Amino acid sequence: MNPVEVHWQGLEADLADYLTKKGITPSCRAGCSACCWGLVTLSRLEGEALLPHLSQAQRSRLLEEGPKRLALLREGKDDPRFPSRYFLSRTPCPLLEEGLCGVYPWRPLACRGLLTQGDPRLCQPEAGRQQGHFLPAPWRMARLRLEAVWEEEKRRYGFLVLGELATLLYLLLSGFPQEREEAEALLEELGILGGWWGFQVT
Repeated sequence: MNPVEVHWQGLEADLADYLTKKGITPSCRAGCSACCWGLVTLSRLEGEALLPHLSQAQRSRLLEEGPKRLALLREGKDDPRFPSRYFLSRTPCPLLEEGLCGVYPWRPLACRGLLTQGDPRLCQPEAGRQQGHFLPAPWRMARLRLEAVWEEEKRRYGFLVLGELATLLYLLLSGFPQEREEAEALLEELGILGGWWGFQVT
């Protein structure tokens, strides 16, 4: 099994165990998709694990949406308020299909760790930032899994690439360089390297 998929399944098991022991029932339900409008960061290795599970329609949608996301990122990457503006613009993840995640079994770790037992209406952009609305422990558990994937990516490629989900998937579908210097040069040329919210290469 792909090492990333091991972490996807491992986090699901960890979360189920934690929620059961704590007696927590998340209020997250199919169709409440406000979290799918937020800025999601993905690593190349996790993106590569997701690619084989994409349908042709999803691939086509990413290839169409990618340049638009790239332009948004290029314009906003140096603005510390960019994630809030992005969320308020209600720009849905291109993998969201009729209010449902089109890749739910293979969704990224960052998506899996975002859970609440509060009122789902407080997830909406107009609700503003609600302190304590999202459960902290699931996010910490996801973060540990993320860091393990990042270390695996560094071992495999010698460096780590992190960027906005749709933009990164678009670049992977278009052919992303394997070498660090070429990867940095491409991201620099596209105007999305560095800044507050641009791609990071470490």
